[in-house]
Amino acid sequence: MSYGLAGEEVKRVETDQPLVALTFDDGPSKVEEQLLALFEKEGVKVTFFFNGNNVVKKPEWALRVSEAGHEIGNHSFTHPNFGTIKDIEKTRSEVLDTQKAIKEATGKDAVLFRAPFLAHSDMLWSVLDELKMQSISASVISGDWQNGVKKETVLENATANTKAGDVILMHSWGYHTVALMPEIIARLKAKGLKCVTVSQLLAARSRGPGKSGN
Repeated sequence: MSYGLAGEEVKRVETDQPLVALTFDDGPSKVEEQLLALFEKEGVKVTFFFNGNNVVKKPEWALRVSEAGHEIGNHSFTHPNFGTIKDIEKTRSEVLDTQKAIKEATGKDAVLFRAPFLAHSDMLWSVLDELKMQSISASVISGDWQNGVKKETVLENATANTKAGDVILMHSWGYHTVALMPEIIARLKAKGLKCVTVSQLLAARSRGPGKSGN
């Protein structure tokens, strides 16, 4: 299933519904296990963009995430910068090997892709088009990966200006992520926003004239 145009990143979604998508890159790891109980308690569904090599190492962690009702997207196999890869077969294997790992671990096909460093190339766009996969970027950047970043900075980045239709980029291993997640969810809920998966957010896209969603 493809929700957008070939060669187009989805950064946010124009929607009439009070929905946002929390997304987490680079897993799976034990951190996801720490987050799952909180998400269940709060009635939150999120999207994890997993690296294929991590899924191969710990497929049971990916399965737990999937069985809890969260979405798993493809974040490449080894987390390269696709802008520096000059080989189409290397580009293709980074995506396909991750697709295989996710399918073997969870029984489900990933339909969404997020490029490491949000860096694309013509070859990557070609591969995503072949696979009918939508590339997902973000409209809210938490900065939780930055060494030495303060908790207050991550919290403000993730919530201060967040509105319906936003895609929030975080990392499951990110500095302060686990500690801040209860407050992040509380602040989003205080704004009347509900956290859903990226695919659920895409499905809520407004269909009126001029609603591009990107």
